[in-house]
This record gives sequence, structure tokens and C-alpha cells, in this order.
Amino acid sequence: MNYSHLRLRPGLSGTVLPFVLALALVAAGCSDNAPDAPRPEAANSEPSAATGAPQGTDVWLLDLVREDDALRAVEPRNLTNRPGYDNQPFFTPAGDLLFVQMEGARTDLWRWSPDTETSTRLTATPEQSEFSPTPIPGSAGGISYIRSPTDTSGRLWQMPQEGAAAEVVFPDIGPVGYHAWFDADNVALWLLQEPSALQLVGVDTKAARTLATGVGRSPQSVPNRRAVSFTRETDDGRAVELYDLDLERTEVVVLLPEAGDFHAWTPDGVLLASAGSRVVAWRDGAWQEVVDLAHLGLALTRLAVSPDGTHLALVGEPAG
Repeated sequence: MNYSHLRLRPGLSGTVLPFVLALALVAAGCSDNAPDAPRPEAANSEPSAATGAPQGTDVWLLDLVREDDALRAVEPRNLTNRPGYDNQPFFTPAGDLLFVQMEGARTDLWRWSPDTETSTRLTATPEQSEFSPTPIPGSAGGISYIRSPTDTSGRLWQMPQEGAAAEVVFPDIGPVGYHAWFDADNVALWLLQEPSALQLVGVDTKAARTLATGVGRSPQSVPNRRAVSFTRETDDGRAVELYDLDLERTEVVVLLPEAGDFHAWTPDGVLLASAGSRVVAWRDGAWQEVVDLAHLGLALTRLAVSPDGTHLALVGEPAG
């Protein structure tokens, strides 16, 4: 793959600022500052008549198109459209959309099908919460995710294939908040500690080593490379970095724009980021706007791109 559209800036090592750690692994104790946690009032809020968007967080789906060598996301649709917490979208290889939904004080995994345009519950664990559903590379419909009981000891779990029983992958490694796959044999685990840490762990060997500390809360697999990208604060701002497993080195890709936080990749290697009400793309040495949903009164966070590059899923919550 040609990565010439990304401007690497190796001089951005900087002094890492401490990452504020609070993970919504304990749904019963969600706080305002917890990553991906809904605001306490969200569950009791009503949809906004002005915007059509419920209070809380919702998963939206947009068509991703190319116009005159530019990316555009159009025709936003609210897939969840309910009060409360819906978050962490991730597409399967078949184009279904996985996400997390909170009911009461616990979260479960759901799957939205574009064929039927309906959502189906994948887990129902009243004493535990699931987060971060992610397809397992090379599996027959396998899904990995984080499961947490009533304390903060989240662990990586998996359903090895469609309909299989769930099992813990690394019982002795945690607490885990997020993860991303390098390939079927190696995974990056984001550990809830001070400072946060990103570890490379072998599935068979269980051997772990730390790749970076002070890392942001959304590691992402990089298409067509055995690499995982992540964000980290530097003296110059928040940077997107990636660790390449084959090269065994970390590269700095680019600084995120102002208000930039979460990121994702298109299948052909274009970096996307959310920034306030906008999604932007890093192309030709500059950030270019993909969509602005300010007219819907939304602030945007997590992003996911379909395997064929034709759809963008994102999480929106009321701005302000």
C-alpha cells in the first residue's frame, strides 16, 4: 500500500502528558469523565424534537463517497435513536455493524444487519458488561470483546465463531479497557492503569510487552499492515502514532486537528478523525472535511469504516 498521503513527523516524541484514566468497565459506577460512559442524566432524557437525536449517545450511519478526489459522508441515519447509551461501532467483514447498548446498569453487545435493517442482541449478561466488540481476524464470524464483572478487572473475551460459547482469552492480563488486532496471532491490549499502557500480547504464547504508555482510549488496526495505531499527547498536541509489528518500530503519523480525539482508517489507508461536530480526513498533507453534523446538534466521537469503504459509522451525542 502507498502511504505517501500520510505525512510522517518522527520528531514528535515529546513529553507524554498523563492520560486521565477512568474506564466505563463498571457500568454501575459510570462517572462523567469515564471513557465512553454516558452522562448520568442521559438515560432519562427524551429525544430532541429540534434535531431528531435522543439525549445520550447514538450510533449513526452515513454513506461514504468520493467526489473529485475528496471523501464525503452523506445521508446521516440514526440507527439506534433512543434515550441512553449506544456506542463503540465496529463493522464485521460481512458488513454488519457491531455496537454496545446499555440497558439499566449493564451493557451488552448488539449486531445491526444492513440486509434486514434490524438489530439483534448478541450477549445478555445481567451481572457483567461487555464492551468493544471486534471481529477476530481470520475467524468464521468470531468476535472479541472486553467483559467486566462488578469490579474493574476487565478481561479480553471471545466467541471464537458464530454461536460458539464465550471464553476468556487472557485470564491473567488486566484490567483491559480496549483492544485491536495486529493479526490472528497478536493483539494490542489497552490497560487501565496510571499511566495507561498499550501491550502487545501473543495469543498462543501469552507473552506480553509494553509498546507505549500514556495512550489514548481507541487503538485501531491499520488496514493491510500488521500494525495498530493509537493516540498520545505530545508537547505539540495529540498525535496519531502506529506500531508496525513487522518493522518492530513506532511511527508518528500526524497531529490531530484541534478538538480531535478518535480516529479510524478507510480500507485504502486514509486516516479519519472526529473533531467536534466534524469528521476530517488526512489527505495530501492537510486535514479535509468529510462531514459536519453541527446542524443536527451533535458532537462526534468514535468512528468505524465498512470493509468495502462505502459506509461510515460514528457515535454522536448532543453538543454543548
